[in-house]
Order: sequence, then C-alpha cells, then structure tokens
Amino acid sequence: MIFEDELERRAFLKKAGLWVGGLLIGGSLAALAGCGEKEAVRPAVLPRASSPAAPPAPAGTGVDLAVAEKGAPGDLARRAVGALGGMSTFVQPGYTVLVKPNASFMDGPEAATSTHPDVVGAVVSMCREAGAARVIVLEHCLRGSPEACLGGNGIGAAARAAGAQVLAYDGGDSSGGVLAAVPGGTALKEVEVYPEVLEADLVITVPRAKHHGSAGLSLGMKNFIGVMTNMSSIHNHDLHRAIADLATLVKPGLSVIDASVILLDNGPGGPGPTRATETVVASGDVVAADSFACTLFGLTAADVPYVTYAGGSGLGRYELDGLNIEKV
Repeated sequence: MIFEDELERRAFLKKAGLWVGGLLIGGSLAALAGCGEKEAVRPAVLPRASSPAAPPAPAGTGVDLAVAEKGAPGDLARRAVGALGGMSTFVQPGYTVLVKPNASFMDGPEAATSTHPDVVGAVVSMCREAGAARVIVLEHCLRGSPEACLGGNGIGAAARAAGAQVLAYDGGDSSGGVLAAVPGGTALKEVEVYPEVLEADLVITVPRAKHHGSAGLSLGMKNFIGVMTNMSSIHNHDLHRAIADLATLVKPGLSVIDASVILLDNGPGGPGPTRATETVVASGDVVAADSFACTLFGLTAADVPYVTYAGGSGLGRYELDGLNIEKV
C-alpha cells in the first residue's frame, strides 16, 4: 500500500498492531478457534527433535535478491529463481524438499489470501527439474475442509500436477507433532512442528504477500506458523519475536514471495482491497525477501518487527542498502 501521507501510514500501523487472540488430507474447520478431526494417523507424542543444520550457502550468481515483474505468476516465479542461478543452486539431486505455501483459505488467487497456484506449481516443478526425489507441500487449512480449501484455491491440484505430495491438515488439529527446542529462542523456547519440516533437506517458503491483523504483514517468515501443529499457541507469546524465533528452527533455504496481487487490508483471510503488482520476489535470504516485500505496501522492515528481530538474530539482512538486487 502506498501511503499518501504520514497520518494514513500511522493509521495502517495502528490497525495492524499486535492482536492476541501423497495426498494425505485431514478433517474440517472454520478458523483458528475451530476444531476438527484429522484422518491422517500419526503418533500423538514423538521424541524431542533437535534443530536441523542450516542449509549450505548456495553459490548462485552473486544476486542477493531477485524481483521479477510484469507477467504471469508462474513465469514470474521461474524468472525470479532463475536470476538467483536457478533451482539447482538450492536443490541437489535426491533432496527431499518441503514447500510451504499460504494455502489456508479457499478463495481464488485474485482474493490474494492464498499463494497463486501457478507459483506453487512452478516452484514444485523447478525442484523436480533440479533432481529432487520428493517434494512435499504442507499446510494447515483454516476455512473449510482441507479437501475443499485446497480445491477452492487451486493449490492442491497444481502441486500434485507438478509432482508434489500434499500434506494438509485441519486448522484445529494439533496432533502428530515433534517437540523441538528453538535454538536461541527468546519468546518461543520449544514448539511442536510436523516432522517433515525437520527431516527435509531444504525448506522453501512460498507465501502470499498480504496484510495481517496480528503481525502487520504476512510474508515468508510469518508463513511458517502453518508448520506448527498447534497454530494458535503462538499467540500466547510476543508474536513478532515468536515468528523470528520459529525461523531459527525451520531455517528456510529459499523464499519465493507471491506478490502478483497483494491484499492491502482485512488480512489474513479477507475479503479486502487488493492491488495487482505482477511481482514475485525470490532470495536465499528470507529476511531480505521479507524486507523488500514490505516496500510493496509502502512500509519498511522497521514497520514489521519480526523482520528486524530476525535480522538482529543473524538470520539475514533486512537493510536493503548494499544488497545486490536484480530486477528481471
């Protein structure tokens, strides 16, 4: 959102302040407060897991952050990742890759509440082309059953057509997690997450850039709340610090942010005003990607505290000056 004056910007920030509050698919829901039954069976209690090692720094092209503009969403994703050296920069043959989209809401792509299915499909296809042995698309669905949700937003069909296994869970489901210590956690000391997140060789966040009533904006790091088995529990903590803490556990190796259409207000579930930007942002630095995505709303990383907290924890760079940014 581009603000015409400082008062308008402050009004946005006030409104976006802290708020407390293959195909294996489970149950049904309405929202975070809802509850349901999951059909996929897991042990209810699993041993504590340690944090996976950080992914190796890719060689790439020397480009820190790529911004693809003007085009179809799937093509934008390919161009952005291509500017970083292509998916083979991140995916080695035989890898298991965990792809985390925003797929919690069943509206179509123009509502800007879920990642565009063509962006998800392109990311999965690029992983397969780079030699990934297994690609898992994982999400907690917040409206309707997982089947209906992923059918409505188109992500289920796109992911499977591109060669991914889809693991989708009812938003009220909180079973089947692995209890993991959060390294250096300040607000979030331990958390239960789906084991696939810890077992993957590479984790890729593929969010929709959108307004969020709790966190200000929902971007690459905020997207990982969906890998928690008990999603609502994060609101029992300092939300922004907890989001940054979670990224120290998940350690995404690549962020591909769908900003083809952005939701400007009433997020995360809408409906609300949108703006077409025809943009996809990609970076091996999830903090830098989130920081750049803030600018699409007329904001900076300083306006979205979890971005600066993550940068301060050494997870990436939020100051855009000095980054090698390529527009394609």
